[in-house]
Amino acid sequence: MKKMTRTITAIIFLIFLSLPAMKAQDGWNFGLSGGLNMAWISQPKVTGEPLAGDFGSRLSYNVGLFAEYGFNYRLFLQIGLNFDQRGFSYKEGDKTNGTDAVLKATYLEVPFLFRYNFIEKETFNLYLLGGPSFAFLIGGKAKGNNYVNGEEGLIDYKITDTYNSTAFGIKLGLGAEIPFADKQGATFFDVRYNFGLGDNIKQGGYYENTEVDATSQVLSFVVGVKGYIE
Repeated sequence: MKKMTRTITAIIFLIFLSLPAMKAQDGWNFGLSGGLNMAWISQPKVTGEPLAGDFGSRLSYNVGLFAEYGFNYRLFLQIGLNFDQRGFSYKEGDKTNGTDAVLKATYLEVPFLFRYNFIEKETFNLYLLGGPSFAFLIGGKAKGNNYVNGEEGLIDYKITDTYNSTAFGIKLGLGAEIPFADKQGATFFDVRYNFGLGDNIKQGGYYENTEVDATSQVLSFVVGVKGYIE
């Protein structure tokens, strides 16, 4: 997985470096983005024979590229391709009978976002983001420890056979954009919340016959650069 991550990141940056001269304006804009994800699950439904457990968050990252069409200087449609890390942590019981694990899920995400500049100044813009997100599971693992009658066992298995292969959501965000001094591009930073729709997580095997149905949620902190292709 680490090798895949390095390869995808290298390809994204090579594509960006090969782009011709840029100029920020309406029309087509292209750029790169990356940042941190805080991922968790909401309203988990646990069936089987679980102990009283706690679901927590997992800190991970996102990196991607995007194309953005400007209808005018305020309204844009942004189509992205992101390498997106999600998942959650899970603890139940104790070291006599219990589980302490982290589930790591890797997605290829395609968001379709409308961006609206609600404040536009010479030196900065403030904007809102919103639209659907489609994500496809490309890898992941559950890792941790399982305890049964005081005996410790290792949790280390792939999730692709038991995890749903797709995840759908609505992404909302708020951010700021700062043009470069020469007006040939801009840098931006924003906060995005991806509200998952449907039970995209169907995972078993945490403790005895336990099964978990839940929806993934992601809070992302994103920075990036963009410009116009002449």
